[in-house]
Amino acid sequence: MAKKYMGNLGTATIIKDQSLLNHEAIKQQIYIVDELRDLIPPLQEEEYSQLEKNILAEGCREALMVWETTKNIINNTTSDNSTVYVLVDGHNRYGICQKHQINFKIHLVSFESLKDAKEYMIDNQLGRRNLIPEQASYLRGIRYNTEKLEKGKYSREEHKGQNVPYAPEAKKEATSLKLAKQYNVSEKTIKRDAEFAEGIDLLAPGLKKDILSGKVKAKKSSIQQLAKLENVNQKSIASLEEVSNLLDEHSAENSPNNSDNIDDLTIIKKKIQGIVEKLSINPNPTLCDELIQASEALKKLL
Repeated sequence: MAKKYMGNLGTATIIKDQSLLNHEAIKQQIYIVDELRDLIPPLQEEEYSQLEKNILAEGCREALMVWETTKNIINNTTSDNSTVYVLVDGHNRYGICQKHQINFKIHLVSFESLKDAKEYMIDNQLGRRNLIPEQASYLRGIRYNTEKLEKGKYSREEHKGQNVPYAPEAKKEATSLKLAKQYNVSEKTIKRDAEFAEGIDLLAPGLKKDILSGKVKAKKSSIQQLAKLENVNQKSIASLEEVSNLLDEHSAENSPNNSDNIDDLTIIKKKIQGIVEKLSINPNPTLCDELIQASEALKKLL
């Protein structure tokens, strides 16, 4: 016996044939998956404090959602198929209940894969009204990046060793367009969200939490630019000052006015000016070719 549970935008399956005794045993085995926990937007201190006060006064009124699955489903590097009970919704409530030894209810649910569980959690969070813009952007970006990764993987598997002809009429809808329609935003917003999510995930846990909780205000454009940098150590950036320094270093390295190429720029500019002057006096194909070559050389330095 099972029934479908419809969240704001996602679907899970609630397992009904579990006894109360089993539920009590499962509560002692709840497992936290960091990858899923990190999809829950952090609460500000006053929000967490209010939630704690409510639970202390009224108990944990809303059931926690627990995914009954196996270890090899949540971790594809193991063949262990023993059962685990993964917390999907209610991480803050669970932490408070554990801290104060308060009883709580659970709903057992089922997903086919970790990807399905993530999509459900993201859609469920995005359906809530109290998200700040940074949280919504991060969640949409995570959803886009996950789907793009999965789409690329399956595409490679389907075409591996096959000579599949291009069929325009069979072309699938772009991930960015699909999610833009689902979340009622533009495609550009979805792609910017993806860069924002990548940049946020490069930050140290403390800074990431502070930005996503609204405690620290960061320029979204700076976080997006951070995602485009190469050789950045993941989760190593602990302050906005470090973000600014990295972006400044990158800008200096790629600036046409740095000491490494300023002399070359000056030489090429003078050469182009000379060619243009000659062309104004005596236009000919050879000078045109020289101008094209000089322009290409200038382009490489810019």
